[in-house]
This record gives sequence, structure tokens and C-alpha cells, in this order.
Amino acid sequence: MSEKRRILLIDDSEITLAMEKAVLEARGYEVVATSTLMEFEKTLQAWRPDLILTDIHMPEAKGTDICRTLKNEYGTQDIPIVLFSSLPDVELSKLAEQVGADGFLSKENGLEAMGEKIDELVQSILW
Repeated sequence: MSEKRRILLIDDSEITLAMEKAVLEARGYEVVATSTLMEFEKTLQAWRPDLILTDIHMPEAKGTDICRTLKNEYGTQDIPIVLFSSLPDVELSKLAEQVGADGFLSKENGLEAMGEKIDELVQSILW
């Protein structure tokens, strides 16, 4: 059996985070979910994800700022980052391009669509 791909999630909504994690785990991913910037940073130091999925609108930091920072850090610049938000695809696409994200995903499409889109992104970005 092949090794599970690892996804690190950051979203300030505990309910949304739990649902996102459940959907991704059901699709065979190993998922660590974090709801604060401190928890995210601590996890990233100890656990190397294959993909980072970050919400854009959070109280402590914007997902776009997290993306910019990680893409400019030597140790994390090669980890693909997907922006996740309730913004429409057109806006998300522009933001992703501006900050150097590897992909984007709108929450408007629902959780099942999220799982399918992550599978597509994993295939096109990572493997």
C-alpha cells in the first residue's frame, strides 16, 4: 500500500475544520487540522505536509499572508499551497496568482466538491 499524502489545514472555524478534515480523511489523506496561527506554525515545524490548505479570512492572519511567507521561506517554499475561501472562483483565482499559491478552492461548491477538487489538485500539482 502506498503512503498516504499529508495535508495540513488551517481554518479558524472549528466546525468547518472538522468537516474538511473528515472529507479529506475519507478520501485517504493523512490530515492535521489547525485553527490558530500558533498551532499551525508549531505543527509545520514538527510535521512535513505534502500540501497546505489555508482559509483566507482568519482573525490572526490572512491566508494570503501565510502563503506569501511560506513561499519565501527556504524550508517551506516547495510545499504546494491551496487557498480556500467562500469567495467566488474568479476572485480566488486572482488572489492565488498574486500571492504565488499553487491552487484555489471555493467553499461555495460544497464539501464533496472540495474533496474532488483536492484530488484533482493533488494529481496536477504534486504527483
